[in-house]
Parts: sequence; C-alpha cells; structure tokens
Amino acid sequence: MVSVQESTDSDASPLLPNIKLESLFETIRIQVCPKYYKAILYIPVSLILLIVRLIAALFGFSILQLLPRSSPKRHSVFKRLCRTLGLVIEVDAKHIDDNAKILVANHLSILDRLAVNAMVPCSTVSTEDFRVTIVNSLSFWKDVDVRYSRDVTDDEIWTLQRSIEESSLPLLHFPEGATTNGKIGLLKFHPGVFSLNVAIQPVLIKVSLSSSFMTVSPSVLGSTVWSDVFWSLVLPSTHYYLRTLPSMVKLPNESPQDFSVRVQAAISSALNVEPTIHTSSDKMELTKRLLAPVYVSSSSPVSQTSNQMAEGSLQNSKDFQKSSHKKLTMDTSAETFGKTPKERMASYRDRRAILLEAARQKYLEKHSD
Repeated sequence: MVSVQESTDSDASPLLPNIKLESLFETIRIQVCPKYYKAILYIPVSLILLIVRLIAALFGFSILQLLPRSSPKRHSVFKRLCRTLGLVIEVDAKHIDDNAKILVANHLSILDRLAVNAMVPCSTVSTEDFRVTIVNSLSFWKDVDVRYSRDVTDDEIWTLQRSIEESSLPLLHFPEGATTNGKIGLLKFHPGVFSLNVAIQPVLIKVSLSSSFMTVSPSVLGSTVWSDVFWSLVLPSTHYYLRTLPSMVKLPNESPQDFSVRVQAAISSALNVEPTIHTSSDKMELTKRLLAPVYVSSSSPVSQTSNQMAEGSLQNSKDFQKSSHKKLTMDTSAETFGKTPKERMASYRDRRAILLEAARQKYLEKHSD
C-alpha cells in the first residue's frame, strides 16, 4: 500500500524565507486593552449577547438538522443564523468555480468553516489529529466530514474520491491542519487532498475580531475551542473577508507534494504572507514546550539560596583562617541563646571550635618560650 508522506524540513527548498515558528501565532488574546470603565460597562452587554446567541444557535442548528444540506432554504437559514451569531461575512466570489470539487483555505479560527459554508455549502475534510471530539459530535458541525490520517493511504485517497463523486457539494479542507495569525506566513500544506485529480479552488480568509474599544485575537497559542467560541460570541461582531482564486489542477507528472507547494505559494502570495516549512506538528510541539511546567533552573530561588550558602561558608572559612593568626580570648560564651535545637547546636559547635583553637594557641606559646 502506497502512502503519501509529508516531506521533512531538509527536503524543503532553501529559497523559503527563514521565519520563526513563534511569529506565526498569537500568544496574547487582547491586543488592544480597553479603558476600565468601558470594559465594566460592556460586561452586562456581553452577557446578554452570549445568552441570546446561545439560544439562537440551539434553535437555529436544530432547524438546519431538519433541512436537506443542498437545499437553498437551508443555506438561507444558515446565513441568517451566522448574522445572528455576529458573523459578518464579506465575499468576493468572482472566481468561484461550480466545477471545483475541493475548496482549500488558510486557517485562522475555529469558525472559519461556518464562514465558508455561508459563502457556498460544502462538506469538510479534516485530519484525524485535528478533531475536536465534543464539537464534532454536534449535528451542525458534522457536515458529512471526511477524515483521514496524516499518512494518507491508497484506501483513504479512494474514500476521498468516492465522497467527491457521491456528493453534490464540494469538500472544504484546511491543508495547514492548524490555525495561525495570518499575518506572517502559512504553515506547510499537507499533500493529502492534492493527490486527487480534480480541480481545486483556493479560498482566502481574513478575520477581524474587534469592537470600537477592544481588539481581540480570534485564536491564540494553547487556547481551547470553547474559549475561541466564547470570545466570538461576547463581542459585537466577527468580520470575515473571503476571496476566491482561480481553480488550479495538478499538472501531468506533478507530485501531490509539488502541487500542494504550488497552491500554498498562490494563497500566500494573494494574502501577502510567506509560505513556510513549519507544520501543524511543529505547532503542537511548540504549544507543549511553552505550556510545560518550568523546572528548577540555575536561576531559581533554591539554586540561589544554595549558592549564597556556599559563598557564605567560603567567606566564613576565610575569616576563620584570618582570625587564627590573632590572639584569641577565652571568652567562649554565646552572644545569644538559640531559639531552636539547630541554632543551639550551631552555637555549641562554634564555641567548641574557638575553645580548641584557643587551647592550641596557648600550647604553642608555652612551648615556644
């Protein structure tokens, strides 16, 4: 059985720009902080929006479940529901191709698929390692999803081909496999769906989650699905701008990997960002590394205390050596009485050392005469 593998970074073209992985993602949710009085005044408004939109989503998606997915009435209801949820979708579909069987798009937020479905009804192709168990169990989110693993086998390619032939709707796919901030570059495209000999329609997505007093990132590194959805529901609106590019087909003797690179380059050029060799797996590793517990380092308080104790012991040793050359007195009484057994034992050891040194000095003075 033949499988399509993602090439390693060493196979990537050296002409690709050297973009740091961290620059592809946001780490701060609120980009522009509002004034405190505005934030306090907006809290009751956000709660009302959240409750109303949750109720609307419950009823709206229940109605959608009863309607055929390819019916114009369902599409009309779906677009109205998106507006109720605060999704403002602007579409430039002058290059829309009704014959295109696969839509591929850059990925910015968990709600991208809703925006694309508002433009044109479609099913969704997603990888097994990019599933959200709870969300995918919801009826409105299933959309007759077609799934496959990261290593696409001949059987899975055949399943994709059969799904395309049996469905009247195109398949939507996010070949990056993970969300980015959409400002710097695109993650490396997975070559899976590019193995099919069908026309592919590139779709550009831009999203803005903001209000008149606050700018919020639609997705941040390490965030959960529900936190992304929450911020989208409590803010007045989420603006989506969708634009289609002319359909692309695989050239004769062109490998799926080369085709995916060509489509990635076309989308990144239209978005004015750079294609990168970083993958969704790299993002997962970065998330684990940044969110992992910080272990005790050399700069930790414990290490600093140990260093101070060592330095103090060394200094005390030097001071004691210097004092051994001076004339010692027989006053071995402690200046203070220790409050704890450890302090009293330390005081005893110090007085014992002084007593022994004084005796040694007296013995040397006596016999030196």
